[in-house]
Amino acid sequence: MLFHFISFSALVLFTGLWFILKERKVSTSFVGKGFWFSLISYLISLVFGKWGLLFELLFLVPLDIAIFVILIILFNNFVSKSRLLFTIFGIILLIIKFFAFDMSLKMYQSMNATAKLDAKGELLMDLGDGKNIKELQALFDEYDISYRKAFTHLRHKEYSALDDYYVLDISDKHEKELKEIAQRLMTSGYADWVEQNEIVQTAPIDGDEIQKNTTDYGLNDPDLSNLWSFKAMQMDALYKALKDNGIKPAKVAKIAILDTGVDDEHEDINANFISTDESYNEDVVGHGTHCAGIANAVSNNAKGIASFSPANEFVKVTSIKVLNDWGGGTQESVIGGIIEAADKGADVISMSLGGPSDDGIQRAYNEAVKYANEAGAIVIVAAGNSDENAMEFSPANSEGVITVSAVEDGLKRAEFSNYVTDVKMGIAAPGVNIYSTFPKNEYKFLSGTSMATPYVAGLVGLMKSINPNLDSKTAYQILKETGIPTQDTEKTGNFIQPAKAVERSLQVK
Repeated sequence: MLFHFISFSALVLFTGLWFILKERKVSTSFVGKGFWFSLISYLISLVFGKWGLLFELLFLVPLDIAIFVILIILFNNFVSKSRLLFTIFGIILLIIKFFAFDMSLKMYQSMNATAKLDAKGELLMDLGDGKNIKELQALFDEYDISYRKAFTHLRHKEYSALDDYYVLDISDKHEKELKEIAQRLMTSGYADWVEQNEIVQTAPIDGDEIQKNTTDYGLNDPDLSNLWSFKAMQMDALYKALKDNGIKPAKVAKIAILDTGVDDEHEDINANFISTDESYNEDVVGHGTHCAGIANAVSNNAKGIASFSPANEFVKVTSIKVLNDWGGGTQESVIGGIIEAADKGADVISMSLGGPSDDGIQRAYNEAVKYANEAGAIVIVAAGNSDENAMEFSPANSEGVITVSAVEDGLKRAEFSNYVTDVKMGIAAPGVNIYSTFPKNEYKFLSGTSMATPYVAGLVGLMKSINPNLDSKTAYQILKETGIPTQDTEKTGNFIQPAKAVERSLQVK
């Protein structure tokens, strides 16, 4: 933001100088060079901006053009009359631009903070016990609705009500009647619940290189200096506790990364990776691979970064691909992934995804988390990146999940992070300028609650390895009680402290 504002201000300054020097009949050659340099800098700020091209084209560029045109008119008409008055007015306009940018960004985020639905199945319906879906055929014919069973591969139907869920595909001509359709289904006596099949997505933010962390962790991974997060989480204390106390795994815990897939051949992931399905073991987007490295990168292998276990004996990571190669998915695909992860023995399910929800309650997510919990898995979910209440986003607002906010170096809430004030189990972890694995043996800095989530998942995986009996509520209570305050604890929750959390896990029966 600062670079963009400076380049725009320089553009205005050199334009003003051109008018002043022209009026005095002084050479403007150096001013022309300054103008073009400022214009190039301005364009670079747009190309490499963190706000997204759509936001820039809709809000930022039109605002800049309007201010620039007004200033050109003022330059042209008043520069020879009252330079002081013009200067004051120009400064006021630049101040307006500075603050209008932030307002525009929030407005854009607000506009986009509405749920979008799967065009191939807009509604999820929980059919009443003992009811036959064919008894709704007359209603389906009226609105040209087709249907299919939602979750067909449940190993344990007794764990939740997911076996009774159907996906309803509404024809285009009736899409505007969704609320009416849902209401009629709910009053029909055949549906226990109807909700929207909302789209979820990843929303990572490009990170920046950070001040180097010089702490010696006794590991040979060359890029540990890029991990400010390790210092904040006091990872040296964790490694010392594991070694000095001779802590060994009671089991090898499995963390399932529900995301865009994971590059299983990455040099810093492969040795800690187990495959669930070969089709999940590639990652075009890179988001899932980044999360997998945060949760469980191979430590002490003289490559890249490290994770919570210096000896790599406590945790393995796997991939469940629930998002497509553009980073998007649906509530149905995510719930299907939760079921698959639970059925295939995941101890921890990490979901760095989500989206705004228009439904007050999304019972299908609650049922899916219940299913996972019954199978012994703890579900960790990103709070979201819209600087809003996480209770308005799913699955962050689901019953039974641990919801993760993001903080930056200095334990300040990240400016983008949703706040977890109203969720039942909110916790904080590093989420700004996080260096981790990327496809094709690369590494990258990214920011987001997406990055904070696998830190919590990695720690909970370590805790479950040491104490397999931990459930979600107990694990959260440990994280909360052993965590430390942030600069805004009410909105972030306590910040995780791995050494203390592991030691407390040993004490819980």
